[in-house]
Amino acid sequence: MRRQINEFLALKDQVVRSWSGVEMAVRGGDGPAPEFAGQDVPCRHLSALHARTDTGDTVTIATYQDDCLFGLRIELSAGPGGDDDSHGYRRRALPELPTGLIRAVSIDLDGDVLAEVGLEVDGRHLLLVAGEADEDFEGRLVWRRLDESVLAFTDPNTVEQLQWASPRRRLQRIT
Repeated sequence: MRRQINEFLALKDQVVRSWSGVEMAVRGGDGPAPEFAGQDVPCRHLSALHARTDTGDTVTIATYQDDCLFGLRIELSAGPGGDDDSHGYRRRALPELPTGLIRAVSIDLDGDVLAEVGLEVDGRHLLLVAGEADEDFEGRLVWRRLDESVLAFTDPNTVEQLQWASPRRRLQRIT
């Protein structure tokens, strides 16, 4: 955990040139027309998020499993190859995410799990949350924390407004 925290903190003062990732469908992932966005989807729902820095490095943010919960992890990678982009997934550039100098990094733990990472990128915020959206039988989305996807919010306030199936307990900020 300490290594992962230090890797996230090392993002401070780096410049992100672009973001890409593998989006996961929020509805109809097994059907002929999967949906990746909608009025009730305030974030990008990703299996992996890739940041291309000005040094040419690619940083991958994904999740790790800690017993039955999932947390965020980060690693240098060769690039976006190798991610699952089968039916219900799509690989794409993410120009809606902020680019530029990362001026601040915040890390929040939920117990012993790295639950959330906040980035301030040239005055804009990006909040990364370990979680997932599942479609229920009525077509509504059920938001789960500490699950196997990366949720990327450009408006961190929406995290507070979502109805989480698993409670968003008091987080421990370590930075």
